[in-house]
Amino acid sequence: MSEGLVRETAGTPPPPTTQIVILIGGPDEARRTGAKVIAPARLLRAWRRLTMLDREVHAGRHDDAESRRIGRLFDQVRGEILASVSAPLAEEAHRLIPALGERPGPADTRIACSGTLAWLDSLVTSMLLQLGSEAAARPVVSRPAPARPRRIGGA
Repeated sequence: MSEGLVRETAGTPPPPTTQIVILIGGPDEARRTGAKVIAPARLLRAWRRLTMLDREVHAGRHDDAESRRIGRLFDQVRGEILASVSAPLAEEAHRLIPALGERPGPADTRIACSGTLAWLDSLVTSMLLQLGSEAAARPVVSRPAPARPRRIGGA
C-alpha cells in the first residue's frame, strides 16, 4: 500500500453510523414520559447476561466468594442497563435496581436478579412490540429474487 493512499484516507471521516432509538409506549407516551431505549443492542446483551446470571443464582447454593462474583457481574449488567436507556428510564431503573455492593448474600443476589429480570423483561417486550408495530406499518416492498447460479455439467 502506498504512503500517499494512507495519507489520503487518514483524514477522511468514518462513514456515519446508524443509531436506533426506540420509543417506549408509542409516540404520545414517549413524548410525555421520555421513555426511550437509546442502545437496543446493548440492552439485549445485558438482558441475556442477566438471564444467565439469574439461572446461575437459582441453580443452587453459593458460598460467599461466588455471591461476590455474581454481585460484581450483576453490578456490571446494571451499569449496561442504565447506559442503554434514556434519563427518565435510567432514573426509574436506578430506584428499582439497587447496586449489590461488595458483600451481597445469596438471598440478596437472588432477589436482585429476579426483580431486575422482571423489570427488564417488561422493557424488552415493550421494545420488541414497538419494533414489530413499526415494521408492520411500513409498506412491503417487493424485490426480485436474486439470480441463482447456474450449474454447468451433469451434477
